[in-house]
Amino acid sequence: MRPFAAVAAMVIAAASTAGAQPITLHGSGTTNPSKYFWQVMELFRERSRMQLHMTYRAIGSSSGQFEFVGEDNDFAPFNDFGSGDIPMTKTNYDAVKAAGHDMVHIPFATSAIAIFHSVPASAHGGSAIKLTGCVLAKIFSRQIKTWDDAEIVALNPGLSVPANTNIKVVHRVLGSSSTSGTTEYLEGVCPESWSLGSGSTITWPDDTFTAEGSGGMASFIQENEYAIGYLDAGHGHSLKFQEVALRNKDGQSLTSEQANIGAAADGTTFPAADADWSEVNLYDKPGATTWPITVFSYFYVRKDLSTMHPHTAALLKAFLTFSWSEEGKSLLGDFDFTPLPDSMVTFNENTVTSMAWPTGMQEFTFETSTDSGPGAGDMII
Repeated sequence: MRPFAAVAAMVIAAASTAGAQPITLHGSGTTNPSKYFWQVMELFRERSRMQLHMTYRAIGSSSGQFEFVGEDNDFAPFNDFGSGDIPMTKTNYDAVKAAGHDMVHIPFATSAIAIFHSVPASAHGGSAIKLTGCVLAKIFSRQIKTWDDAEIVALNPGLSVPANTNIKVVHRVLGSSSTSGTTEYLEGVCPESWSLGSGSTITWPDDTFTAEGSGGMASFIQENEYAIGYLDAGHGHSLKFQEVALRNKDGQSLTSEQANIGAAADGTTFPAADADWSEVNLYDKPGATTWPITVFSYFYVRKDLSTMHPHTAALLKAFLTFSWSEEGKSLLGDFDFTPLPDSMVTFNENTVTSMAWPTGMQEFTFETSTDSGPGAGDMII
């Protein structure tokens, strides 16, 4: 081809790509992995020659489930996928099934819900404040109201705070997977001291404080001395918050930073991906280094995607599988998530294979090492 013709062909091809409609992918749900999702979406956009328009709205697990079920939308999801740190509730799962649809749970990481506080370091000498599940249950239910309560001091004999210093308990005000994980753990580990129930929203005592979203929880702990609340561990660690050392099932007191977060999933059996997962949890599992409030982070996806636009379906499949690729697992670690064990990766791969994808869908592939020529193709990330 003559040089002028070659240049003309390149210009025409570039104009064609520029004028093409972008490939879209939209999701919503839990706030905890939102920064990870946004980072992956940015990475995809930067690497793809095709125009990609990808969004994720961090609105909480309960709202993410609502938008995934789509009950107000003739049971069509408002987005292409949902995400949560809790399984789909039985009510929501049954609603999807009753509407004639199947869904799958795709776990993509394990993480910790941790308990953070703002007791001045001078009051405890910089050592982690230790609590048991039952003492924590009494604090959050306001049976224990002051930091110098005898049950707290018995666990922390070096703690020195002004007499009758109020414990400022802060909790999420809207539906939250962190609330669900914390309250389900307390209900399971110490039912005799926890009567407030469990779930993404509960009725808290009147003399507790409210926060909207993980950001609101973090702000309250930052701005108020002697507060205590729950937050995904990575978020709290990034802000250098002080963490409670919680006693696990084996009687070991440790923080989530000291724990093996993935250990809770070891030896646990799971239902089929398209079954009801509402009873699945990783709370208070045995093991000397196991963290007691461990959760899976899930993708919620419809099992039959045969009517989805082929390009959107291909982008969704790439987005899902990236999370258990070597690069995806490394990136999860950057956000304090623990990648899945190999057994769960195999489980997820089988799940993706079992799903119905659009006929003739051309999949995205990843250029994991330099592939001169073919790597410049359209469906390459």
